[in-house]
Amino acid sequence: MTETTTLKLAVVAEDSLQQHRLRSAMEDFGCEVVCLSPQSLHEKGMDQQVSAWLVDLRDDDSLLDSFCDIEQPVLLGFEAAPSKQAADYPKWEKRLYAKLKQMLSVDIIQANNTQASLSLIEQAPAVSEKYSLPDNVSADTGSKAKYVFTLGSSLGGPEAVKEFLDALPKGLPVAFVYGQHIDAQFVPVLAQVLARHAQFNLSVAEQGMELRNGEVLIVPADHEVQFESGFVKVLDNAWPGPYGPSVDQLILNVQKGFPGSGSIIFSGMGNDGAEALQSLKQASNIDDLQIWAQSSETCASSAMPDSCRKTGAVNFTASPQEMAKHLVKYIQTKEMNTQQLSC
Repeated sequence: MTETTTLKLAVVAEDSLQQHRLRSAMEDFGCEVVCLSPQSLHEKGMDQQVSAWLVDLRDDDSLLDSFCDIEQPVLLGFEAAPSKQAADYPKWEKRLYAKLKQMLSVDIIQANNTQASLSLIEQAPAVSEKYSLPDNVSADTGSKAKYVFTLGSSLGGPEAVKEFLDALPKGLPVAFVYGQHIDAQFVPVLAQVLARHAQFNLSVAEQGMELRNGEVLIVPADHEVQFESGFVKVLDNAWPGPYGPSVDQLILNVQKGFPGSGSIIFSGMGNDGAEALQSLKQASNIDDLQIWAQSSETCASSAMPDSCRKTGAVNFTASPQEMAKHLVKYIQTKEMNTQQLSC
């Protein structure tokens, strides 16, 4: 199991709905939250054992002066929080996380994926069931990628992705581009850990690599990656936004390089991926795109796939091993249709 580093935050707000939504957003990032109204703060005082304060009070509230003298960081002033079902919620939550990250000088999400946690995954046994290559699907490893899927995850993601990859058969004509919230120095370790038991070649995406069947390219956490004519282009700039890498941007970049590619969102904190899927839903016939998300009950943290489901773009939900089975059947059907058309 993944062990998490939990920050304890205090939320102070007059409006109970705003207080609830701020709390919910912080819990999506794995934080423990104490909610206080101005009245309860008067009663309990400022001596709270928390890492930081999120304070949303009127400019003329006398309590504001009290926050000038405390040692913990204080974040003041917020936009009205939309509901989680609102179209602008993913952007709002992402902006809030960026402010929190800057205030605390720590990336809470990355901090929970360490080399120690990856080492525990490497020791896990192989999956109980590996699926076979369908009779009508020709084994193909090393050719130009035929079917492409973006994989995105955060906390608990490496375990889930490993279970998914381990169950897939060798020779399945598919390639993956994987974005995992993790410190840049641990990306090579992640590739090594996931390669154990898998029938796929795993490597860190580098300039000029071609995406091929039977491969998983893990994108760097500190440099944005695009694809041109099937080849990797590593940019000098960091990923946009507060996440490294940005699953939102990765989905859009892979979709541009490989139109019609699928996306699979695994366990994770936050809502990375939801904004991109929302854009794809608005720009195309979503039924033509394969957009899957890990089931909540099988996640170490379900916030990320749950937020993607709320966009209405996700058309299949299952455990990692069930998604592997679904992928095999999906490619079997696609190949069958192609063969029938060619007759």
